[in-house]
Amino acid sequence: MTSAIATGQRHLSEHMANLQEIKARHPIADIVTASGVRLHGRGRVLQGQCPFHDEREGSFTVYQDTQRFYCFGCGAKGDVLDYLQRREGLTLGESIERLNGDRPVSVRNHLLPGPKPLVEMPPPDPALLGAAMRFYAGRLWRSRDALAYLVGRGIQPETARRLGLGYAPGYGLWEFLAQLGYFPVRMDRPGLFCGQGERFAGKVVVPEIAGGRVTWLTGRSIDGATPRFQALPGPKPLLGMGRLNRREAVVVTEGVFDWLTLGQWDIPACALLGSHGMERQVHALARFGHVWLAFDNDDAGHDATETLVKLLGQKAIPVDLPDGVKDVADMAVHPHGRAIFLRLLTEATRRSHARPVHKEDDTSSIEGGSDV
Repeated sequence: MTSAIATGQRHLSEHMANLQEIKARHPIADIVTASGVRLHGRGRVLQGQCPFHDEREGSFTVYQDTQRFYCFGCGAKGDVLDYLQRREGLTLGESIERLNGDRPVSVRNHLLPGPKPLVEMPPPDPALLGAAMRFYAGRLWRSRDALAYLVGRGIQPETARRLGLGYAPGYGLWEFLAQLGYFPVRMDRPGLFCGQGERFAGKVVVPEIAGGRVTWLTGRSIDGATPRFQALPGPKPLLGMGRLNRREAVVVTEGVFDWLTLGQWDIPACALLGSHGMERQVHALARFGHVWLAFDNDDAGHDATETLVKLLGQKAIPVDLPDGVKDVADMAVHPHGRAIFLRLLTEATRRSHARPVHKEDDTSSIEGGSDV
């Protein structure tokens, strides 16, 4: 009996050693890159767009010192074997065989990108998210750095208050929610907490509000720490759509601060939060008579504009930003930014011939206040 146990332990030890040897021969960064994910950065930390959920922020992180990955967006994590199982739908045994095969896995065509496994996400918890935003909002007014960051980006405190912005210092949220009577299992569910602690630590937090309830959160780092952007796991909404009542027109832009800028200018708007997955958003935009497209002034933004023009047809009106202006948010600090942007909308409408435009009401369907 003792001999059998010893033999079993020896085989287990040999098996584990073999696994470690297999993984050592195939660095996780090579496997991830071979599967079609572009990684950026130097040293121990590399980042890219997560292959397991739709994003543009680059939440997917590879740690070369520990040979593990973690996504700050959807929470996916593990080693190279876990990555293969999830990326290609393999069993553990099949993943080991894949790495232990004769062909080098660093060859790009060896790991063909397969379908993204679905990540089962819990339903929204507006009461819990609303409580979290009350905590974040209170902390915003206690943080000089967060307020200074917003002002530096052209977003005034009154706008931050009106749009319900907050700041996550990285501590205190768990205790705050517990004092309100929330149980740990419920606090864990929406994704406010992850393996690194509070998901939005060090970030300005922006809520999506629909029907007066907080349904989703996103955040932006105030100190340049990576990842710069963070969001709750799961599908991203059109930021701001929940605040828009019946409108004839809307401006669609790309990023969080683009949307905040338009909200400060009382211009009805929503943000795609990236240029991926636009086909899913078209049905939400189809109810508007006119849809101005004010995406980033780069190749990705231009491609996104072309895609939406094809999907939305005549109601889509591309807006050309001035040379040297990267995005709408760049105009927030300009003293005449709002007037310039409204002129751009008028010029875009004239070029598109989407509707008759008269001098006295060039932007009549977009001016005059917003529900943002």
